[in-house]
Amino acid sequence: MSVRKPVTSSDLRDAASQCASWVLRVDPALWDKQAYGLEWIRSRTISHIDDALAFYSRSLASRNTENPGVRGPVLQEGSIEASARQIEAGAEVLVRVSDKTPEGVRAFSPTGQPDAEGFLAMACVEIMVHGYDAVAGTEAEFDPDDGLCRRILGRLFPWAPPNTPGWTTLLWGTGRRELEGQDFLGETWVWHNDLLADWEGAVPSYSLWVGRK
Repeated sequence: MSVRKPVTSSDLRDAASQCASWVLRVDPALWDKQAYGLEWIRSRTISHIDDALAFYSRSLASRNTENPGVRGPVLQEGSIEASARQIEAGAEVLVRVSDKTPEGVRAFSPTGQPDAEGFLAMACVEIMVHGYDAVAGTEAEFDPDDGLCRRILGRLFPWAPPNTPGWTTLLWGTGRRELEGQDFLGETWVWHNDLLADWEGAVPSYSLWVGRK
């Protein structure tokens, strides 16, 4: 049995750098067009990444395991260049918070109480998957590093099949495409961001989290 490789600060920096490079290749004429599979336009999709990174950084830094009941304002949608740089800046903030977080510390998210690695992995998903949503259908489509995808899957999607391409499997795990031999998850998908030792062995459904405080 292979030993799981953890998601690291370097992984988050790499994900942010890759996403920034994808975004910078988007035709400006497409920046305010609808993102793939979403109701948001492309610029709004990228600003959601920034919001998620800010939320994760605040939550982990506070070490609060309860819902604080407060949400910050949505960051203003910006130009392609500004948005790409903001992804990298937001990732760097979370990296620095994570690097200063002692082992064993957990903090609030709407779907569990992740440790620092869990927050890094969630941030990678936000960046890569919503980056995909924002640039799909343009000349900026991409194919992320397989090893990075497999490390993310190992932390957040332990039910994912081990021998399928990492990026294809991550898109399946986040409800964006079908995977041969697996049920299509669609909008029911959810990650397991609690400690892996807490996973009970079944594929969870988002319906289990609706209304959770």
